Amino acid sequence: MKKEILHDKVFSVPHYRKFLLMLNWTFVLTFLFCLNVSANSYSQNVKVSLNLKDASLRKAINTLEQKGKTRFLYSEQLLPQDKQVTLDVNNVPLLDVLNRILENTGLDYQTTDNGLVIIALKGSVIKNIQVKGRVLDDKGSPLPGVSVKVLGTNGGAVTNGNGEYDVSVPEGASLVFSYIGYLTQTVEVGTKTQINVVLKTDEASQKLSEVIVVGYGTQRKSDLTGSVASISGKDLDKTPVLGADQMLQGRVSGLQLTQSDGQPGSATSIRIRGTNSINSGNEPLYVVDGFAGVGNLTSINPNDIQSIEVLKDASATAIYGSRGANGVILITTKKGKAGQHAINFESYAGVQRIARKLPLMDATQFGKYLNEYYTEYNAANPATAKALPYTDDQIAGFGKGTDWQNALYRTAPIQNYQLSFNGGTNEARYYLSLNHFDQDGIMRATGFRRELVRLNLDRNIGKKIKMGFSSQISYNVQAVDPSITGVGYGAAGGALSMSPITPLRDASGAYTFANAPAAYVGTYGNPVAAVELATDRIANSRGLINTFGEYEFIPGFKFKSSFGVDYNTANENSYLPTTIYIGQQTGGTAYSSNNTSYSWLNENTLSFNKQFNKIHVIDAVAGVSLQEFKTKAFSSSAQGFFTDNLGTDNLALGANVLTPQSNKYRNTIASYFGRINYRLMEKYLFTFTMRSDGSSRFGATRKWGYFPSGAFAWRASEEKFIKNIKQISDLKIRASYGVTGNQEIGSYQSLSQYGINSYTLGTSATRVVGVQPNNIANPKLSWESTASFDVGADMGLFNNRISLTADYYHKTTSDLLLNFSIPQSSGFSSILLNAGKVENHGIEFSLTTRNIESRNFNWNTTLTYAANRNKVLDMNGTNNILVGNTGPYIATNGLAPSILRVGQPIGSFYGYHFDGIYQTQAQIAAAGISGVVPGDAIIRDVDGNKIIDGNDRQIIGQAAPKFIFSINNTLSYKNFDLSIFAQGVQGNKVLNLTSYAHSSGTTANVYSYMANAWNGAGSTNTVPRVLSTSIRNAGVVDNYLEDGSYLRIQTISLGYNIPVSPTSRVFKTSTVYVTVQNVHTFTKYTGYNPEINSFGAQNLNAGTQNLNPGSQNLNLGADVNSYPPPRTFLLGVKIGF
Repeated sequence: MKKEILHDKVFSVPHYRKFLLMLNWTFVLTFLFCLNVSANSYSQNVKVSLNLKDASLRKAINTLEQKGKTRFLYSEQLLPQDKQVTLDVNNVPLLDVLNRILENTGLDYQTTDNGLVIIALKGSVIKNIQVKGRVLDDKGSPLPGVSVKVLGTNGGAVTNGNGEYDVSVPEGASLVFSYIGYLTQTVEVGTKTQINVVLKTDEASQKLSEVIVVGYGTQRKSDLTGSVASISGKDLDKTPVLGADQMLQGRVSGLQLTQSDGQPGSATSIRIRGTNSINSGNEPLYVVDGFAGVGNLTSINPNDIQSIEVLKDASATAIYGSRGANGVILITTKKGKAGQHAINFESYAGVQRIARKLPLMDATQFGKYLNEYYTEYNAANPATAKALPYTDDQIAGFGKGTDWQNALYRTAPIQNYQLSFNGGTNEARYYLSLNHFDQDGIMRATGFRRELVRLNLDRNIGKKIKMGFSSQISYNVQAVDPSITGVGYGAAGGALSMSPITPLRDASGAYTFANAPAAYVGTYGNPVAAVELATDRIANSRGLINTFGEYEFIPGFKFKSSFGVDYNTANENSYLPTTIYIGQQTGGTAYSSNNTSYSWLNENTLSFNKQFNKIHVIDAVAGVSLQEFKTKAFSSSAQGFFTDNLGTDNLALGANVLTPQSNKYRNTIASYFGRINYRLMEKYLFTFTMRSDGSSRFGATRKWGYFPSGAFAWRASEEKFIKNIKQISDLKIRASYGVTGNQEIGSYQSLSQYGINSYTLGTSATRVVGVQPNNIANPKLSWESTASFDVGADMGLFNNRISLTADYYHKTTSDLLLNFSIPQSSGFSSILLNAGKVENHGIEFSLTTRNIESRNFNWNTTLTYAANRNKVLDMNGTNNILVGNTGPYIATNGLAPSILRVGQPIGSFYGYHFDGIYQTQAQIAAAGISGVVPGDAIIRDVDGNKIIDGNDRQIIGQAAPKFIFSINNTLSYKNFDLSIFAQGVQGNKVLNLTSYAHSSGTTANVYSYMANAWNGAGSTNTVPRVLSTSIRNAGVVDNYLEDGSYLRIQTISLGYNIPVSPTSRVFKTSTVYVTVQNVHTFTKYTGYNPEINSFGAQNLNAGTQNLNPGSQNLNLGADVNSYPPPRTFLLGVKIGF
């Protein structure tokens, strides 16, 4: 257990904690005070200063209206034409001034509750009339949330979910109908009591006025100076996704998503603009409703997401400082909408099947293969020769035998139910959702289940105070393959290794215990029995709660304070019974663990937004942030159970209770930050950002880091010479430069750490425990820093029917955290230092076209493309570091499969070239290579010294693709909607370790192509003889390094919007749809899935230096016994009430 160490130096800025305490109390007292006075603030008279000389009555009223910022309603026909007004007042109540203006005119006024002043003849009664109506869009659909205001006032209403409104209006007034993305309409009421309105789409302003969430605020899309991609929940509304991470896949240029396997509930790995770090984390920062550092997205319900913003360049990410180097993903969940009370129900159900199977031998083929294997074995090893395992008659009767892939994988159900309530008024809004998601895995006994409740509340108290509350309570259960804890292969590997001659069940109907015949084949337990009889359940409970209060001192000047908590507890219970092979070896194994993580975040900001002289706009934010993370874990296991009945419920039943493990970690981060956006004439945009972070993870003298950025954008489309070009709807050029950081290393890395050693002493075998130093402390350990330059353009053509975004970026990460070798005489092999550099540069494109737009038919297309080039620039003087591992699948003799080399990218495969098959002994003699026989692989002798060794290895491929791309087509015809989404990568390699394990030199089942293995000179030049181990003994050889390029038809979804009567008081919307996911993959790769990284959750290292585990950077592009991704068929319904 690690001792909890407090790092108070992070908070060494004088009085920081007192400042935060006073700040919070100030906010509370201000809030209470405002509750008391806000109700009375509206009754105060507006005071004005006015100087008029011989002004007409109309001009006097208009001048007073402007000075007092109050709307007057009157008929000009009532105004005396000969009335002259001379007046000089200073700081006099507005209504007193109006009384003086109306003297001797026969006119009087009345005020309404919403602030409107109505001028009419004295003694006349001004009536309010009740106006009702409905607002539709130009396609005839109801528009909820439309603002319906009385012209010149703040009074009015908001349309409900059916587009209806009901408002009280003074007779003779006008109503203003406005909605973002639509042209505003003003309608004179007169004496009408029913007014229906159709709002037309404002295509030009819709794009420009679109609001994008950025760090600590929002901005109009047209005002962005950085590289930000936005995905709206509406864009995916008709295409269901199973997880929040799938909403990002292929939809953001420069973002690559990979899976460690296809098991339900498994997290994915995301890279934004390449790999920045060798030894630290490369995952982006996730921020949910303002709460930063929420980990992965597994527990987030995709149906609750309103929008996702991906911040990519330094201008956008520098506001997050030390955690922004790998990009930032902002997730905003749905909020209640004023003016409506809506209930929405969605459900889908479907089935999943394995998308493709590996072509392994059947029983007849494997019987022949095994006989050939032992024929060659006996010839090479006459002293230990064996009788052949099968006779020809036996083989003839085998038939197809057991298809272990069919036995292990199933057609699995999947279902999802979502019920949400949202609505409210201008003062209070709510969003409540309930979700149940249940996905059985295509592998037997695996699956994922999630129950989730989300409640979001927003409250306006008067005009100055806003409060908000967002919360999510979730419970997940993941059933995983338990056998992977036993031998490392897992059931997926077991199904590929088992002999197809071995039956699934024996004559009694029980599961076959192990592979057979034992003397001739590898010893594996029955993989189906392993998953069906053993258990491994991971239960995760999570509460993510964030609340804020906001006070507006004056228009545009606000103070906001927020406090949030993320509490996560995970329990794993695994039991391997004695009735399966791997459990019998230990007499049953039980494992139980608990991991609790907790973080809290307090942020306080001041924001200012003001326009000056109509051409200057300043939007600024400044704040302080304090966050703490705590993790506590405990695990225990036992073996040797006399009964399997209790599983993990009583570990004391195990005869051999293993040493329990526990640990506790804590780290904190304190920050100051600020950003200024300056907008000049709506043409020239400037952004300056600065953040200072202090982290307890770094050395005593290097805890604080400083991360500035600056950006400029030119809205060229606002220039006169561009406005005259009708084809250009929008054009913006932008550039940015800044520095961000990476603090994602383990806690306490800068400090001296101690490890536990235990020994057995004395004749009584007494166990004694001691500690030993594990590392050398480094008080100068500090951040990795990424300097990033970006230049881009956003363009809209032909009234924005074509929209293009293009970027070029260049990033250099310096002060890499590396374990550098030191003399063994120090007592240690390495020390963790800031040393080295990595470079990434690339281009990104995103193109959206509205191909066809008509009343009945619409067709839109979105294309994305990104190419990144990565290079290691420096490793503290070391040019080569061997990294990675292949597990037990290759006899590497200590030779790692990948290399870090200066001048080459991270993820470079390092191995041998395959040049065919030795056909004759004369060919071997001519080559001068020893230790091989005809039928073995020809490994290229690069240095020509007649010896195949490590000096013959070269860089033979890259795990990183040359480019990634996607294409999304959405079509609608009348009430039908069709979406077709495809994505892919090009130019990467995948190390197919599964192919290694199931080709020459093994008695496990093998690929069917082994039936054509070399069996004499000239028979083949690609497949070695069945007994040959020449490739697996050599290490990584490029004939098992396959092209990982692919194009995947990811999703096809067809929906039908059932017509709902406009007069219906029950149903508002109704949609049914069918969806197919993972439709087809076009690829040359021979494994289950080219989009794979089997070692994604670990960082296996070998070679010259011992790098830290935990990151996912050094064993890229390997595929071994992976859980295959399913093909999914869904039928769903959405109903709005």
